[in-house]
Amino acid sequence: MSKFAKGKSWIEHRLADDLVIGGASYQVNLVARKGTGVQGYRVSLDYVRHDGGHSVSTELPNAASTADVHAVQRELTDHPGRLTALFPASASAAPPQ
Repeated sequence: MSKFAKGKSWIEHRLADDLVIGGASYQVNLVARKGTGVQGYRVSLDYVRHDGGHSVSTELPNAASTADVHAVQRELTDHPGRLTALFPASASAAPPQ
């Protein structure tokens, strides 16, 4: 790697195109970004509503490397029920916008 090369600082992967939670349809994205004060990547799940309503984010444990981010991606892609379980309970009680 040359001194001018930069590693990836942002990884995003779509985990689900149409996940229905509480009657609302969501697109679910895994987002990992390098941040100040964190070794590796900060990882979150972003639930984006199809109807343009309020989107929701939930934080996951930090990942030490891109390999760890991809392992989380594979784990969640293979188990869509976990995506529903990780949806924040407080968000399902929020009124739709």
